[in-house]
Amino acid sequence: MEFLNVERLSTEGEIGNIFKEKILNEFCNEYVLIGEDRTSLPVQYLQFAEQIKNFEVLNDDIWIATYPKTGTTWTQEMIWMIANNLDFEGGTESLDKRFPFLEISGLFDHEKVFAAIKCEVAKYSSVDLAENQKSRPRFIKTHLPFSLLPDQLRNGTKTPKIIYVVRNPKDACISYCHHGNLMLGWKIDVDTFAKLFIAEKSMYGSFWKHVFGYWEHQDSLNILFIKYEDMKADLPSVIKKVAGFLEKELTDEQVEILAKHLSFESMKKNNAVNGEEFIEQFRKNNLVNEDGSFIRAGEVGKYKKELSPETIRQFDAWIKKNITGTNFENERIFNL
Repeated sequence: MEFLNVERLSTEGEIGNIFKEKILNEFCNEYVLIGEDRTSLPVQYLQFAEQIKNFEVLNDDIWIATYPKTGTTWTQEMIWMIANNLDFEGGTESLDKRFPFLEISGLFDHEKVFAAIKCEVAKYSSVDLAENQKSRPRFIKTHLPFSLLPDQLRNGTKTPKIIYVVRNPKDACISYCHHGNLMLGWKIDVDTFAKLFIAEKSMYGSFWKHVFGYWEHQDSLNILFIKYEDMKADLPSVIKKVAGFLEKELTDEQVEILAKHLSFESMKKNNAVNGEEFIEQFRKNNLVNEDGSFIRAGEVGKYKKELSPETIRQFDAWIKKNITGTNFENERIFNL
């Protein structure tokens, strides 16, 4: 693993103690810093790092790349429906099967977790599932930063369509915290988690290196940027934009039908996307540390109700520091 320059994430100091007391558990007991961005990931990722590096990309693949909790599931369903001509019958199959999550097997001891909830997926690695899809195009989800993508993507040897979703980091942070308590065994409050997020040590590391890593390659590669907040404000316009990128034509009626299918109320009730089957299994096995659901609130500005004023001040200073002098300096979503 010399190409990753692996370094164990220390459990000393304030950040280390937070990890030790609030994040680490029987399914993931160590984090490492890897790659040029020093991305923070569970040690289990190393089992799949080389396979991901050498992953065979196809030019007709459709990828979604996001920092966690920025609207990934919502966008996945939109992409799949557009690419498959609004096949609602086919869409009754679980989104996890239609649109595999490339590196999820490396985010925890997946065999131990899936054995606990008696899930057959444990027999296969998520990398194999993504690679061996029979349908064309293949649909692949990843939260990896650009620096950890397969070599064929990073060097431009292959140029599949990549859709990147960005969201205000304060909202992403609180959503990420609740998700970890619900599905990753964390036991942490939002203000404490914000310390990890701002320190760029939460799982998947730096929010800004993630965003800028993809932004810097949007011209040389086939990358479309969309914003979570735009989807909330005018979903039909984003549907049309994504359809154009995927070279699909939708009628106004189809756009309206799809927008209704993608509404928060519809997504929350849709068992193919809402994750309730997994969460129920987690609850039965006492793996959940918070009440809630996978599709939680879907609000813009929810952080104002959950983060303390002091944490918001720290967040705002951190955001300003990172966007000053960049293309995002006057971007509305970072100044909410």
